[in-house]
Amino acid sequence: MVVRPIQVFSHLKPGLDLSVRDLSAHARYQLAEVLDRRDPEGRDWTALASAVGLADVVPPAEDDDDDDADSLSRLDALLDAWSTEADATVIDLHAQLVKIGRPDAVELLLSLAPLFKYV
Repeated sequence: MVVRPIQVFSHLKPGLDLSVRDLSAHARYQLAEVLDRRDPEGRDWTALASAVGLADVVPPAEDDDDDDADSLSRLDALLDAWSTEADATVIDLHAQLVKIGRPDAVELLLSLAPLFKYV
């Protein structure tokens, strides 16, 4: 059986159109590394939560000064909660990161997001 390229391309979904749940664990970890840390200008996970309308869904850490490595990522919890919504795509995450002024997180996202997914 010969597979024609057009058949393969018709089953590829661009990475920017994928849900945030399709981000790898490594990508989520790297994003959490920069967004879980408190930002002096407030451009951290809390700003992203407000931007996507989920500020009340993910509770703040009990002790904001506690950088315990065993604590759960607040960004990861936010992405989990947001991923149930239809607009929770990689391109929408990109737009929200631009909106809150985090070019470092945008660069990470674009470098770690999948290029496509075979569906």
